[in-house]
Amino acid sequence: MAVPHRKNRSVPEHKFEDEASLLKYSLEVLTRAGLSVEQVDRLRNRKELGEMFDKESTRLRRYATAELLAANLSNSQIAKVFKQSKAVVNSDRQQIKQAYVDGILATADQWRAKLLDEQGELKAKAMESFEQSKKRTVKRVQQRHGEDIVTIEEYSSAGESSFLTVAKGCLEQQARLLGLFDNKPKNDDNDEKSYKKFLANLSAEVKKIGKAEAAAQDRAGAIDTTAEAELDDDGEPTGNSRPMLPANAEDDDG
Repeated sequence: MAVPHRKNRSVPEHKFEDEASLLKYSLEVLTRAGLSVEQVDRLRNRKELGEMFDKESTRLRRYATAELLAANLSNSQIAKVFKQSKAVVNSDRQQIKQAYVDGILATADQWRAKLLDEQGELKAKAMESFEQSKKRTVKRVQQRHGEDIVTIEEYSSAGESSFLTVAKGCLEQQARLLGLFDNKPKNDDNDEKSYKKFLANLSAEVKKIGKAEAAAQDRAGAIDTTAEAELDDDGEPTGNSRPMLPANAEDDDG
């Protein structure tokens, strides 16, 4: 089936002098696509023939519709070719598009599965090579009485880290193919606003506490309990010996 046509605004749809020229052009397009003249005529005249569209004829009509769409014909022009309503053509167009998308997804899934298998095999080989690199064999040949005596010694080591790097890369590729790296945490704007509001409230409370402490210090400094009271000629305390005024009238009454 042809690729579903997406209207290219830089390429205007074909204009025809009359319906006969439209049919002639459409027939040329469809015969090049593999349809016979008889098949095209049958698709066009099913209503006159009293035939309903079955599964096979619908599939053929959609194939022909896809070819005409690829030839840059509009829905209304295709409707005239097949003597169908524009709603039928639009429905066929949507089915063609969906079939194309499903085909792409199926192909992508096949390639994804193939790549996952390849990465799994490479990872397995890397781990096998890593295990083998832990063992080092030393072959010693000695001669005794003219005969070769072969001594084989095996030593264990930490292994080649490069194999682990390859295995890690395979795991990361498998995770990307499975879409695991796409699951990034999303920032919640509400949480961010709430946090900013919390900081603003905290800052305001700190300022209030600071002002209260400063006021308390001023009050404490206003009364010097250790100094001797200074009195004026009328016997009233003066200077630092003057008591603080009450905060409000209620305090004064109390």
